[in-house]
Amino acid sequence: MKVIGVDGCRGGWVAMVWDIERGEIVPEIHLTLADLIAAHEKAGAIAIDIPIGLNDTGTRRCDLEARRLLRPTRASSVFPPPPSDILHAATHAEAVVLSRNLIGKGVPIQAFAIFGKMQEANDLVTPEMQDRVVEMHPEVSFCMLAGYPMIHRKAGQTGYEERRALLEAATGISLPDRKTAFTWARPAKPDDLLDAAVAAWTARRVADGTAGRLPVDPEYAPSGHRMEMVY
Repeated sequence: MKVIGVDGCRGGWVAMVWDIERGEIVPEIHLTLADLIAAHEKAGAIAIDIPIGLNDTGTRRCDLEARRLLRPTRASSVFPPPPSDILHAATHAEAVVLSRNLIGKGVPIQAFAIFGKMQEANDLVTPEMQDRVVEMHPEVSFCMLAGYPMIHRKAGQTGYEERRALLEAATGISLPDRKTAFTWARPAKPDDLLDAAVAAWTARRVADGTAGRLPVDPEYAPSGHRMEMVY
């Protein structure tokens, strides 16, 4: 069985393909999420680091619960997704104005940077696909692996090694050091690969039927999607 962990990266999407029987994790780069999912239609599960299921309030219980779980060190890594009606905004300034008019608050620049990928995922992943293709958040999954929120930022050497050690213990597979990871799957960065790898760990739990969810009783988006983070 293969399971797939997915993260957005410069130029498209990075997939970490975990072949359970062979004990291998191999990175792939895909220009579109549609191409990635089509290439792995027989995978046991696919876990994606992107919000799936947006509402018109910009507030989801799964994000609130994730931030509580990740206090005090990593709560800021969970940013509120935008109302679904503003994903078409062409600039951050336009998104801020639209969001303030709708819900009385702006849009973090980090959220605006992935508007295109959020639109791509929410157009492609239907509610019927959510039993196999799920939303995850890397810091939530790392927290569940360790039993506590990560201490260091993933973009630095110490944070990379902190997370790599957890993944190697959980999967039994050696992963490259940070220097090597820069050349492992360009243009994906080392932290993109970490996030996709822990997404693959999450996908295996989905395929095995052992995954947890935030919240336990999810809300539903107007589109019919469950608004949940799987770990």
